[in-house]
Amino acid sequence: RIVGLSTALANPQDLADWIGIDTRTGIGMYNFRPSVRPVPMEVHIQGFPGRHYCPRMATMNKPCYAAIKEYSPHKPVLIFVASRRQTRLTALDLINYMAGDEDGPGTFAGPSAGADLQSTADALDDAALRHVSSFGVGLHHAGLSAGDREATERLFLRGDLRVLVATATLAWGVNLPAHLVIVKGTEYFDGKSGRYVDYPVTDVLQMMGRAGRPQFDTEAVAVVMVEESKRNFYKKFLYEPFPLESCFLERIGEALNAEVAIGTLGSLSDAVGYLSWTFLARRVKENPSFYGAVSGSDEDVRSFLLDTAKTALKKLQANECVKIDNGVGLGNDEFGVSPTVLGRACSKFYLQHRTPQHAKRGLRALRRQIWQALPRAAPDAAPPSLSPAAEEAGLAGLLWILASAPEFDEMPVRHNEETHNAALAQDVPWGVRPPPVGGGPDRGRGDDDKDPHADPHVKTFLLLQARLFRRPLPVSDYVTDSFSVLD
Repeated sequence: RIVGLSTALANPQDLADWIGIDTRTGIGMYNFRPSVRPVPMEVHIQGFPGRHYCPRMATMNKPCYAAIKEYSPHKPVLIFVASRRQTRLTALDLINYMAGDEDGPGTFAGPSAGADLQSTADALDDAALRHVSSFGVGLHHAGLSAGDREATERLFLRGDLRVLVATATLAWGVNLPAHLVIVKGTEYFDGKSGRYVDYPVTDVLQMMGRAGRPQFDTEAVAVVMVEESKRNFYKKFLYEPFPLESCFLERIGEALNAEVAIGTLGSLSDAVGYLSWTFLARRVKENPSFYGAVSGSDEDVRSFLLDTAKTALKKLQANECVKIDNGVGLGNDEFGVSPTVLGRACSKFYLQHRTPQHAKRGLRALRRQIWQALPRAAPDAAPPSLSPAAEEAGLAGLLWILASAPEFDEMPVRHNEETHNAALAQDVPWGVRPPPVGGGPDRGRGDDDKDPHADPHVKTFLLLQARLFRRPLPVSDYVTDSFSVLD
């Protein structure tokens, strides 16, 4: 088995020990520092003032053009930005600066580009991509169709497009190296927290790693544009290896539930033993304060794993995924665990551990509404039936139960998408909330809610309605989001 990592680690021994490599001999473990690369790289870190994100991004466009002229006037350039909107804005500004530069190249198209570039550009689906491609600039983000992305990659690799403006996901996907890489901003908008947050340093390194084409270049250049106050941080830490930490605690509920469901774990002590073999246990011992442990001693690590397992199993019990039997075991802390029907369903269908109970409670509440909405009939009369309006409200309620599942907690609501959600809510039948089955005030438009259009579950509900009722989506980003919801 080969495990490939994209950046240097400060703790490669921990990972090697976990996957069974003999750390005493080190045979099978290779840890290369960032400076070890086939093509030497020159790095420039530039700071930009400004509290607000969008104006600061706009001030970076002219330095982007200057960097292209200075470091890569005739070689391919990759520019990484944080959003699909920024790909368009950056590409258009670069074209404007080029058009107004008397000493500029006149076009970013490659020397061999001609009628073939124009014919390919004319066949592209995205209007913004069609426009900028004719000037030798490409766009690459998840909102484009597969055909547009493949055509852009082909043109860039062939040299017809010399500048490619892409979102950061490209750094982890298609291999498109360039002579110059510009990281335009190190922040992105996190829809879940509703604010701009920093990329992990490993992501910035991954973007920079696209600089340099071993078969063509003897050197490469990377320009990292950051907010002024973060300039010294990146100068100091960009080439310092960071320790690899465990993310297991974020999904410990799903992992333990799956083991209980298949019978691997039957008690609290089984769960503690299971955790002791994880990468988490190794990192708790080496870096206890990061995980909230008292110390890295064997006793404190075991106490931490015991408390972690107990808390996770109690949460699974609260969400009706497991049953706890306190009659198992002799110690005060020991108890047995067994799976429930909801727990098995959660494991079988790869659901979050909160989802089955969420669906159960939602269905019960909807059933009560339907029961109360049924007209009362005499015992010898025909069974009562719901009115068409109540039936439709019931369907809307089912769709809302699905849209409000924990799986959609992180559906991205990007900057300024509240406006698109509000417009879409007026176009779909049920708005941002399902109407009550029994009639009464219609909350479907969300007038009484506090900013419902920024809620990821509301956006999911709107996308599902748009799909069912064949309503047009406001922007191409919503097409991609709709596919994500359906998947």
